[in-house]
Amino acid sequence: MRKLMLTLITAAALLTGCVTINVYFPAAAAQEAADKIISNVIGPEAQQSQPAQPQQQPPSSGSSGGAEGVPLAVRVLNALIPAASAAEGQPNIKIQTPQIEAIQSRMRARFDGTLKALLDSGAVGFTSDGMVAVHDASKAPLAQRAQMNSAVADENRDRNALYQQIAVANGHPEWEKQIRQIFAKQWIDRAHAGWYVQNAAGAWIQK
Repeated sequence: MRKLMLTLITAAALLTGCVTINVYFPAAAAQEAADKIISNVIGPEAQQSQPAQPQQQPPSSGSSGGAEGVPLAVRVLNALIPAASAAEGQPNIKIQTPQIEAIQSRMRARFDGTLKALLDSGAVGFTSDGMVAVHDASKAPLAQRAQMNSAVADENRDRNALYQQIAVANGHPEWEKQIRQIFAKQWIDRAHAGWYVQNAAGAWIQK
C-alpha cells in the first residue's frame, strides 16, 4: 500500500510539473485576436476564409467499457489529467493595451487615407510574411509614388510594432514570430477580391 501511495504521489507531481512548465502558444486565440484587429483596420467588407478548426477526438473506450481491471494508479491519473487541463484553462490573447490600440488607430487611418486605394489599384499588396509591399508601382500616378513608398514604410513599421506589442502584452516576447505567422495568413485570407497577395512561395497572385 505504501508503495502504491508513493507511486501515485510521484505521478501527480510529474503531471503537475508538466502542466506548469508547458506554456504552449494559443494559436486559436491568436487567430481570433488577428481577426478582430484586421476587421478593425480594413473593415468588415473583407472576405473571410475561416479554416475549419480541428476537432479533438474523444478518447477511445476500451472493449470492457468499465473500470474493472484498471489499476488504481491509472484511474487516479485519468482523474487528475482532466483536472489539470481545466486548471491550465483556455488562454486568451490580450490586445487591449494603449500601445496596441494606438497602432490600430494609425493603421486604420492610413488604410482609409491612402492604403486602400493603393490595394484596390494593385500598386501594393499583402506579403506572405505579414507585411505590405509594392506590387506594381506603375499602377500609382507618378506624383503619388513618393507618398505610396512612405505609406508602405509606415505600415510595415506599425505591423512590426503590432506583432511585437501583442507578444509583449501577453508576457511572451518569444511568441512574436508565431503571432506574425498567424497575422500573415489572416491578412491574406481577409484581403478583398482584386487585391494582390503573395502565396507561400512569394509569388504575387490576385484574389
